[in-house]
Amino acid sequence: MLPGIVNFNYVEFNYRYIQPKNRGLDGANTIGGTLSVALFEPLFLKFGAFWGSGEGDGTAAATNSDYDFAAIQAAVGFHTQLVDRRLQFSGEAGLMYANLESTNNSVNFSDGSIYVRPALRFAATEAIELQAGVTVSSADEYDSKVFDLSSYIRVLPKFDVGIGGDFGDSTRGFRGNLRYRW
Repeated sequence: MLPGIVNFNYVEFNYRYIQPKNRGLDGANTIGGTLSVALFEPLFLKFGAFWGSGEGDGTAAATNSDYDFAAIQAAVGFHTQLVDRRLQFSGEAGLMYANLESTNNSVNFSDGSIYVRPALRFAATEAIELQAGVTVSSADEYDSKVFDLSSYIRVLPKFDVGIGGDFGDSTRGFRGNLRYRW
């Protein structure tokens, strides 16, 4: 049994602000969710989706172009303890599909990819979890490399709130999370 807050059975909902880089687009407000289901030790499945919309920033490349952005992912992963039970290494590999549709066709894309994500999850206390990970994918149009940081605090026995940031080669994002563990 994993200690306290580090768990691979959870459902998570988030609000995320994503800022595209070098596209002439303003940031997008997105909503999304993730489902992680532990199989037999040490394997888990992970599914996620998010959707958002934004506007052009008035540059020549995307003047007044509204856009919608969506992504879905499915993965299989494993985890193992490192130095002690509070520090877990996890790795996942999966498929991701991202799509951006804009009123300005020069910035549209649709991109399917394979990805891997090694990560560390650390239970700083029984009520605080810290995470760091790196996602590397075969994406051509969307983030092929992302460094992410997250922190969670337990507010109820099975309910956590969290904040985090994603720093990719195409976007950067900041998020707030609500997570239910079982």
